[in-house]
Amino acid sequence: MELSLGLIVVVLLAGFFVGFFSAMFGVGGGVIMVPFMVLVLGITQHTAEGTSLLVIIPTAIAGVLAHRRRGFVSFSHGLLLGGGGAIGACLGASFALRIEEGSLTRGFAAFVIVAGLRIASQGWKLRSPG
Repeated sequence: MELSLGLIVVVLLAGFFVGFFSAMFGVGGGVIMVPFMVLVLGITQHTAEGTSLLVIIPTAIAGVLAHRRRGFVSFSHGLLLGGGGAIGACLGASFALRIEEGSLTRGFAAFVIVAGLRIASQGWKLRSPG
């Protein structure tokens, strides 16, 4: 896919909104970024997942710096979780690359649906009186 000026603007805007919602809600940007790349940019599921992991780096750094100014970062917890996350990411990527693309896409969709239903359920419980 050729990067025209229009496509560059769309991708930059998508990155902006992913960064905004990731920092605002603490969600992984991949939940938004991967479907965007697959559906809008026509990138394969495998490439979208790998690219999404790359996108995390500048997005996370910017979000950490903003939260740090207010004292809302635990570096000790972050480093421990990050170390475990790095090991898990290596294993997860190795596993994902062995899965056929259609199955990987369906598994990702199921994950997003289950996570969305769980979050919506928690939101309704918090909203309900008593």
